Amino acid sequence: MQISTTCRYKKVEENNVYESIKKLILQQALPLGKRIYIEPLADELGVSNTPVREALIQLSTERIIKNEPYAGFFTKEVSEREIRNLYTLNLTLLELSLSLVRNDGQVPGMLKPPKFFEEQSPNETNTPNIEVQILNDLFMHISKQSGNDDVIYGIRNINDRINIIRLQEYDLIPDWHDGLVKLCQLYHQKNIVELKHALKLYHERVIFFCLILYYH
Repeated sequence: MQISTTCRYKKVEENNVYESIKKLILQQALPLGKRIYIEPLADELGVSNTPVREALIQLSTERIIKNEPYAGFFTKEVSEREIRNLYTLNLTLLELSLSLVRNDGQVPGMLKPPKFFEEQSPNETNTPNIEVQILNDLFMHISKQSGNDDVIYGIRNINDRINIIRLQEYDLIPDWHDGLVKLCQLYHQKNIVELKHALKLYHERVIFFCLILYYH
């Protein structure tokens, strides 16, 4: 098994194996639809086979990869139905989170939008990975407004499962960057009504364009 040299790990701590493998998958360093061999991957990471196997089991439980009986672990290509369902669920969870936000933009115990949104605001010099990460972080912060661990976990899991699709939507959708800027601005302004509308439009557009990509 070959791993992209830009994402290779010389040595990782055993308690970081899960995050290291997930990062390889999200950065597409492991080819889609291909088998993941435990021993070569363990050698690449500089750890034993056991934490690699445990990490792959966890990733398959989260449906980021597949665990085929008697065949092994495989990186996963997202189906047309899964694309539609995940984006629809993502919007539902974000709308639920925003419905719990008070007029001042907070629920008890939650923080205001973090400063890093301002420091790392979207700009046209960002790479696709940075822009998509900003979008993922925005959705995560919105989910935390719900104060519900299941909602937060749901958004995090969706971020992981469709990260590759989001990189494709970045390339496919005209003015994707402008849409990201608008979402961030509305969230900073705590303009919940307009943010809900913008989120709905975003999800409708990406479902449409991603399905075009899928069928072509």
